[in-house]
Amino acid sequence: MTKHPTTEELRAEIEHTREELGHTVQALAHKADVKARTREKAAEVRRQAGDHRTAVAATAAGTVAVAALLVWLVWRPEVK
Repeated sequence: MTKHPTTEELRAEIEHTREELGHTVQALAHKADVKARTREKAAEVRRQAGDHRTAVAATAAGTVAVAALLVWLVWRPEVK
């Protein structure tokens, strides 16, 4: 025999379906909003570029420090 769902079970199922539909509509609206997605992508690219610039600056600073140390070691005055 097949059990018939209760009124509470049907209402819970309807509520669950409404929530899923709401999430689906939000996802579709976001996908259709090309302007907002373009802004999000641009912000992500700017953030990644900023991270890259920081890494390059740190590497350059380290390289300059090592070069200065080597120059000082080669050209330092003799200690008597």
